[in-house]
Amino acid sequence: MKLRPLIIGTVGGLLIGGLIGALRGPLGRPCEQAAPLGEDGGRISRVVMQYHAGAGPLVAPIYAQFLSAVGRDVEVVWVVGKQTDLDDLQSRLGRSWPAGRCRTVVVGKEISTWSKDRFVAMRTPGRNGAAVLCAPARTRTANPLRTNDQEVPYRLALDPCRLFRARGTEADFDGGDFLATARHLFAGPAIIEKNAPGAGSRFHSTAELTDHLGRKLSRNITWLDDSPDHHLGMFLTVIGNTAAVGDVRPAEKVAAAHPDTLAALRAAGGEAALAFRSDLIARLDRVARRMRSLGYAVVRVPLLPSATPRAWMSYNNGIVETRGGNTIFYMPTFGARMLDAAAAESFRSATGCTVVPIDCSKVWRLGGSLHCLVNVVERKDG
Repeated sequence: MKLRPLIIGTVGGLLIGGLIGALRGPLGRPCEQAAPLGEDGGRISRVVMQYHAGAGPLVAPIYAQFLSAVGRDVEVVWVVGKQTDLDDLQSRLGRSWPAGRCRTVVVGKEISTWSKDRFVAMRTPGRNGAAVLCAPARTRTANPLRTNDQEVPYRLALDPCRLFRARGTEADFDGGDFLATARHLFAGPAIIEKNAPGAGSRFHSTAELTDHLGRKLSRNITWLDDSPDHHLGMFLTVIGNTAAVGDVRPAEKVAAAHPDTLAALRAAGGEAALAFRSDLIARLDRVARRMRSLGYAVVRVPLLPSATPRAWMSYNNGIVETRGGNTIFYMPTFGARMLDAAAAESFRSATGCTVVPIDCSKVWRLGGSLHCLVNVVERKDG
C-alpha cells in the first residue's frame, strides 16, 4: 500500500477543510445563515456611530444623552473620517465619553454622521459570531460624504478584532429602507424605485429584486407597498406584538392648541403643505391596515411633517431595547413640550414600555434623528 500519497491526500484534505471552515465563519457556520438583527427587542450590546466634526454641535449632545441612558456594558464603535474628528468628539462628550468600552475605525475620507444608512446589520448564529454587514451596491452620489459612507462597512470588516464581516449586494438601498423584527423583514417601496429597470439597474422586475435581497439577507421580504417616501423607522416602530404607526392628525390637534409646537416647526420652514399632509395621512393609514393584517396590534402615535422635504417630527425614529425584563424606548423629542408628552404617553399606554427622551431638536430638520444616527449592530437576550 502506498502510504505517502495517502498521507499527502489526507493532510491536503484537512488543510482544505480547515480553509473552508475558516471561510464559513465562527464555529464553522456559514456566514449565509446570518439574518438581519431584529429591532423590536433584546439587550443592546454594541452600536456603531459615525461622526464628522462639522456636525458636532448637532449630534454630539444626542450621543452624550444616549450613552448616559444605555447600559454601561454597551460597546461603542466610533467611525470617523480622520483622527481630528475623533479628538473633536472626545472633547465634546467630556464625561460622557465611554472610556474602556469603545473602539475606533478611521476611514481616511470625510464621512457623514448617518450611521444607519450604509448597511444592514445581521446577526450570526452562535454567541461568538461576527456581525455581518450587508452593504448596498456602491454608487456615486452628489454628496461626497454620502459616497464616502459606502466605505464604512468594509473598513469595519478590516478591524483586527474581527467583530464584523462585510457582504456586498448588487442592489441600491439605505439601511433605513429595511426594518427587521422577530417575525418580519419589512422593506419600503423606495428600494423598488432605486432599483427600477433601466438607469443601470441589473434587476428586470420586482420579483428578481426580491429574490436577490432575500438570498443576501437570508429572510423573506415583506413589502410595505405604497408607504411614505422615507425610511421605515420614520413612521413605524415595532415593540413586541405592537406596531406603532405615525399619524399626522393627533399631532395637528396638539399643534393647534399649543403654539410651542408650531414654533418648533419653524426650524424646518413651518408646516408642510396641506396636500402633502393629506397624502401622508392616507399612506400611513394604509401602513396601519397592513400591520393589522399581519397580526400586529396597532397604535397611532403623533407625527408632524415640516415644509422641508423629509424633515419630520417623528417619534417613531427611536430605538427599542429589552433589558432586565423591561422594555425601553429611547424616543426622540423636539422641544415641543405637549407634543413630546403626547407621543411618550402613546408608547407607554400601548406597550407598557419605559420611555427615555433623547433631545433631537437640533438635528431633526436635516431629515432624521436618533434611529438614523445610532446603528445597533449586536443585541443579546434581554
